[in-house]
Amino acid sequence: MKRRDTFGLGTAALLAAQFGSRIPLASARGEGGTFVFGTAGDPVGLDPAVVTDGQSLRFADQIFDTLITFNGSSTDLKPSLAKSWDVSADGLTYTMKLRSGVRFHDGTAFDATAVKWNFDRWGDPKNKNHVGGDFEYYTDVAAWPDVISSVDVVDDLTVRFNLKASQGPFLLNMALGSFSIFSPASFELDPENAKRKPVGTGPYKFVEWVPGDKVVMEANTDYWGEVSNVDQVVVRTIPDNSARFLALKAGSIDMMDGVNPDDVATAKADRGIGILLRPPLNVAYINFNQTKKPFNDVRIRQAFSVGINRQAIVDALYGGRGVVANQMIPDYMLGFNTELKGFTYDVAAAKKLLADAGFPNGFTTEFWYMPVSRPYYPNPKQIAEAFAAELKKIGITAELKTKDWGAYLKSARENEFPVFMLGWGGDNGDTDNFLFTFFGTDGGGNTWKNDEARKLLVKAQQSADNQERDTLYRQVNALIEKEVPRLPIAHTKVPLLARAYVKGYLPSPVGAEKFTMVWLDK
Repeated sequence: MKRRDTFGLGTAALLAAQFGSRIPLASARGEGGTFVFGTAGDPVGLDPAVVTDGQSLRFADQIFDTLITFNGSSTDLKPSLAKSWDVSADGLTYTMKLRSGVRFHDGTAFDATAVKWNFDRWGDPKNKNHVGGDFEYYTDVAAWPDVISSVDVVDDLTVRFNLKASQGPFLLNMALGSFSIFSPASFELDPENAKRKPVGTGPYKFVEWVPGDKVVMEANTDYWGEVSNVDQVVVRTIPDNSARFLALKAGSIDMMDGVNPDDVATAKADRGIGILLRPPLNVAYINFNQTKKPFNDVRIRQAFSVGINRQAIVDALYGGRGVVANQMIPDYMLGFNTELKGFTYDVAAAKKLLADAGFPNGFTTEFWYMPVSRPYYPNPKQIAEAFAAELKKIGITAELKTKDWGAYLKSARENEFPVFMLGWGGDNGDTDNFLFTFFGTDGGGNTWKNDEARKLLVKAQQSADNQERDTLYRQVNALIEKEVPRLPIAHTKVPLLARAYVKGYLPSPVGAEKFTMVWLDK
């Protein structure tokens, strides 16, 4: 077996250890009970192949398994449904041995045919089961239509992937929740409702989804891996961050994400609440739609980049857990370009750029912000208001708008907004997962048509030499700074809060925690 060597992975693992927990991880282990997790919004859907948001993919980690998975609180890989794998010398053939005796929640057997069925569903637009969404992770994030030639069933427990071109992060991509294995039998019973009837092999079985209220899962007592310590998991939707914190203090939920920075300070003084920090494998950004004027003019985008005091906003609104992002990747990742200067706040320079672009008196634009808090934007409305105040100083009037989270993501993908806030939490610790996802295809709200950048990104993706990849990504980052297709805002150490009786939770840099680790010391 050939093992990839990467810069970013070991660093991410170290970060996971560095940003640890105030919650003790060891005492007399309790079993049973219901674990209630509070979050800001509903999932968009529960079919992992066709969703892109962290709210939805959280459930993939509970209900499903991937062939390969991440090892605890790191981005190192370990076997999951595939117990081992071999890679050919040319990197074009991956042969995986599958775990025996695994069953889907509907009682049907997991085998190589089920694996092929899923990959055929994701990758073949003519497949009758290629329904439910755009398969954006398969198409744009992993870029597998250009990589995977075919998937062969060798025998019941052996599957072979034949590639058109080598892909450096192929195994890392295989661990993404979007590539969870769905029961073919259950899917084919009701394809159109798969997003509401998820059936996998994972440690939890889906029970119900009450939109706007909760998703309920029960422990899979026949799970092939680590069986859950709790009997049931309930993920409650509480849109308002402050209301969610009050629910935690009252004990009606056991743990929460989407924490207001001010509430972290309050939690520090409460011995009944523990604080955990997720490592900063993320980026908040402003995206410019270059198909809409005036954002097709690089001078307008550059005016935003120097006309917003990002440091002041991060200092005021991130509670000491954010750092200004000068590139679209954190500074410890492969390809971070230390020779770039970043964007220096300069109101006069911003006004001159606007004047040179034909807007000496500025202009008015819609400015869209997210309706839910996410790790990279802890309070999006408040941050949007701060952006608007900064833009007003250089003559731009930002008319703030938002809409329902699912509709917001759809509009962002379909290039309906002129300028909008969004962000990204890394899926696997590899730079490809950031830069290729953002700029390698026409999907995902990317309107930057830069052939040089795309060629560099494809070359980096196909290389197994990390020195070469580092050089290529540095060149891409230089092009991004010059043309500003998206303006990076912040990288965030993401707080999570839990009642002190919640034990065992280890935040993952990629947010891929299975709740099986949790137990309640009540």
